Amino acid sequence: MRVIKNNDNPINEQKIIDTIRLLGIDMIDEAQSGHPGIVLDAAPIIYTIYAHHLRVDPSHPNFYNRDRFILSAGHASSLLYATLYMAGYEIELEDLKKFRQLDSLTPGHPEYGKTPGVDSSTGPLGEGLANAVGICMAQKHTSALLETKNNVVNYNTYVLCSDGDLMEGVSYEAASLAGTLKLNNLIVLYDSNQTSLDGKTNLSFTSNVRLLYEALGWNTYEVLDGEDYNMISNAIDQAKTSDKPTLIEVRTNIGQFSKLQGSNLCHGKPLAKDDISSIKEKLGIRDVAFTVSSEAMEDFQYLITERNKNLVTDYNEQVSTLTENDQLFLNSLANYNTEISISDLDLSLNNQEELRASNGRILNSYAKENKLLFGGSADLFSSCQNYITDGGDFTANNYAGRNIYFGVREHAMGSILNGISLAGYRAYGSTFLAFSSYLIPSMRLATMMNLPVIYMFTHDSISVGEDGPTHQPVEQLNILRNLINLDVYRPCDVNEIAGTYKNIMATLKPAAIVLSKTKLPILENTSINSVKKGGYILRHEQRNLDGIIISSGEDVHQALEVSNRLFIKGFDLRVVSMPSLNLFLDQEDSYIDEVLPVEKRKIVIEKAPGQIWNKLIFNDKYIISQETYGNSGKPEDVLKKYGFDIDSLEEKVENLIK
Repeated sequence: MRVIKNNDNPINEQKIIDTIRLLGIDMIDEAQSGHPGIVLDAAPIIYTIYAHHLRVDPSHPNFYNRDRFILSAGHASSLLYATLYMAGYEIELEDLKKFRQLDSLTPGHPEYGKTPGVDSSTGPLGEGLANAVGICMAQKHTSALLETKNNVVNYNTYVLCSDGDLMEGVSYEAASLAGTLKLNNLIVLYDSNQTSLDGKTNLSFTSNVRLLYEALGWNTYEVLDGEDYNMISNAIDQAKTSDKPTLIEVRTNIGQFSKLQGSNLCHGKPLAKDDISSIKEKLGIRDVAFTVSSEAMEDFQYLITERNKNLVTDYNEQVSTLTENDQLFLNSLANYNTEISISDLDLSLNNQEELRASNGRILNSYAKENKLLFGGSADLFSSCQNYITDGGDFTANNYAGRNIYFGVREHAMGSILNGISLAGYRAYGSTFLAFSSYLIPSMRLATMMNLPVIYMFTHDSISVGEDGPTHQPVEQLNILRNLINLDVYRPCDVNEIAGTYKNIMATLKPAAIVLSKTKLPILENTSINSVKKGGYILRHEQRNLDGIIISSGEDVHQALEVSNRLFIKGFDLRVVSMPSLNLFLDQEDSYIDEVLPVEKRKIVIEKAPGQIWNKLIFNDKYIISQETYGNSGKPEDVLKKYGFDIDSLEEKVENLIK
């Protein structure tokens, strides 16, 4: 295409592209670290997206109705930073020179919240594409929920991905759901250079990607020449008219113009100085590091700003015509006001109730009051019981539905929840605790980005019985507890579940709720308000304090029974409920010492490995834990086999207290 500015001068688009690609190469050379291959071959792709299609305002990088750009191929970060700098985002040339340096605005892989214009933290391949699916679901949901149906929230999400992204299973899982949901606001540009770190992709990846994606319900195009930005732009134009998500395969040559072009040798390490000089000579760029043509930079910004000059004002005018409820809703999404409180909560139950059911009732209470809650289950609504009653199903025919059927796709569910949260929602998802490990990569990114995602994990111990060791979680509880910045709760009854929600909804960070399948009564003295401290005294000693039993979740009920039995035998034991070990360890020393006096003997009862309790208990013999995988059998038989029946626990605790 030939673009003419107001002064009747044609814009040299190729010069802009080459300036971007050489800035990226200079950044890598300065850092002596990075991935030059994709920077050289994908510059025309990212240029075309920003110059001719992306609806953004660099002076308002967080404007809510902007199009999103996700660099799923996060190793191409220098390409993104060079583009954002040239586009006029608040990034300086000095920031580019500090690429991959400590505390710079230009880290080795894109980090959400650090660099203006970065819409998600990416790097682990496939995650960005799956995030984008969540963002697109959130856009569809928002538009459908608005009382005034004027299509005011209408942003698209663009993704630049690599062969590696499409090799990772999470991208396939997410793409399959995107096709089912007909997310036509998702446009993925696939940098098809057929080269990965170890060599040509035909060593490991010979899939016909376009046919595969068509089978998943996508629209696909192919651009045979990755240097032809006109053809790339035409393919994007067609994608924007599709009724399906679109994959555009752009055939590129890794390390284009380098002496190592076409080879994996230019994938993940800096180019030689003479090679960089040779590339600059071929492209007509001065052989001076960080050379930027002011004309190219101005032209690039002109292309973006001229196309989007009324973007923010038009949106604000449209929002002003919406109902007051719609305006408040959009304001909450745009400002991440996801704190939710309710005044009336029904905690009544008939005798005993499974904690997963209690959780579902409380979730519904919050969902009834606030539509920021948006989530679902990995084909386990009936088991995890987190279906929003009267919320409707989120489908291609009903984007207003609040219940997402993720299917048997835990990994993609975690990544999609991140995307939904990035769009301003309080996202949540559920599966069995034994399968939580499928979500760990995406949960780790959620904790890095501090996204207020809620994970609901049920069937939380060997007490699930007959399903056997594959479904009986053991180590998973402590894996979650070891994730940085994740609040982990294992409540013992409906009161503690209510306290868990009260704390989570007032705290803008990721959290996991671990729930028993067992029917359990409401315990006397459990406290909604004390959950925020992580642990508290549930049963006080009546005469002299002989020792303390610490437990969480369903194990608290056994701890109380043991303490009652031993009291008859003359042992006066305090019982401490520890719904959140992480939160308890964050309390003031004075509170910790009040609950757990240093001089008193302390015993832990928990059906999980005991090592994590060494932060409180310094002798492993005082930790009654589960150190092996479980067994298939009746729950009572399984508990007895591993010493978690009441008689065995009573004997163990008595021997430790004597």
